[in-house]
Amino acid sequence: MRLRFTSLPCLLTTVALALTACGDRGNSPSSDKGPKDDSPVVATVGDRSITANELKAKLEEQPPFVRARYATLEKKKEFLDNQIRFELLVQEARQRGLDKDPEVRATLEKVMVQKLLRAQQESAAGAVSDEDLRKYYDEHRDEFIKPERVRASHVFFVSPKGDVKRNEVQASATRLLAELKRQEPAALQAAFEQVARTRSEDGTTKGAGGDLGYRTREELAQVWGPVLAEAAFGLKTMGELTTVVATEQGVHLVQLTGRQAGMNQDFDSVKSRIENRLLTERRGRNLDDFIAGLRQKTAVQIKEDTLEQLKVDEAAQQATQTAE
Repeated sequence: MRLRFTSLPCLLTTVALALTACGDRGNSPSSDKGPKDDSPVVATVGDRSITANELKAKLEEQPPFVRARYATLEKKKEFLDNQIRFELLVQEARQRGLDKDPEVRATLEKVMVQKLLRAQQESAAGAVSDEDLRKYYDEHRDEFIKPERVRASHVFFVSPKGDVKRNEVQASATRLLAELKRQEPAALQAAFEQVARTRSEDGTTKGAGGDLGYRTREELAQVWGPVLAEAAFGLKTMGELTTVVATEQGVHLVQLTGRQAGMNQDFDSVKSRIENRLLTERRGRNLDDFIAGLRQKTAVQIKEDTLEQLKVDEAAQQATQTAE
């Protein structure tokens, strides 16, 4: 198994990571940049020593199934050879001044910022109390508990209960229903909408082809009564029609045009999801506060006249405008 670099950017990035993580990496025995490594030396590369602890740490960075390959002396030598090859490249890169190369330094800065952000997030993580989790659940119940809703259209004829013409209105609605049922299934919804626009006496919905929108059982019952609500929720297939429905206000023909399943997620089933959300929000606030603190103690000046003169690539501008 040989360590290979497929491109110059890959090499620069790898060397940058090594330089960031290791600094002088033990070249100076008196270095106080970290705990002293007194473990035996397994190899030297120039004036640089690779210790047993360092090699072990590198091995432990590998996934378990990869580590298992290096149980024999021969395989350990192979792994060590990879580290030696890497060290040779690092030393050559330094001798060529690549540690001062703008691309490498930019990569170093990115790695440092990423490490800083990870450390900041870990320090802000903490634990979310069950009380906070329950409070969020209670305050956002409509996110986790939603009743079933149906979308229905109706053709309405005014004929309040007790109206002397109610039987006549029901008979007329029954004939109209029979006419609609003779329509081909593919044309039924359009035919129903046309009837609603021309004959329905519900001024609120007739212009929309009788569309009542998505409503819960309770919402339909509140406006048109429980009989219509039960009839609408009793429909099973899209486009299906009820029989003639008589309510306190009058007579209806009802067609099902949509259905949304209900949802009832109890606290325990969503607890971990809420915890992740609250932790993410907490980390975001902590990072904002952290950066705000840095701005307070660091002089920041913006040269707007220079910024205004900065030319942006026209192709990039057009791509941005297209995306917007």
